[in-house]
Amino acid sequence: MPLTSFGFSFHKNVDDRRFQALARALDLIQPEIERESERLRQARKRMTDCAAFCLEATENGDRGERLSAKLVILSHDLAANQARELLLEQQKSFLAKIRAGLPRILHSQRM
Repeated sequence: MPLTSFGFSFHKNVDDRRFQALARALDLIQPEIERESERLRQARKRMTDCAAFCLEATENGDRGERLSAKLVILSHDLAANQARELLLEQQKSFLAKIRAGLPRILHSQRM
């Protein structure tokens, strides 16, 4: 008696639906990460511009504590920005690996 008689044929459909749902979720996450990456790039540009103006002001003789404090804050913010960008790159790589592996899993389920 074939296994389909016992209701085992539905497993392929369940697996297909499950992994298609995962693929859709990954497709939603990827653009979200891209948007955050773009916002971080824009913020980094603004921070580096501001830091350049502050450095120029200090080179022109403005030795105010406010500028010094602002440079320290910008330095910390730039470091945090860079750390977040690296984390997002890792997330993008992770998602790409998962996405690339889905066809193999789906194909192996059909055998």
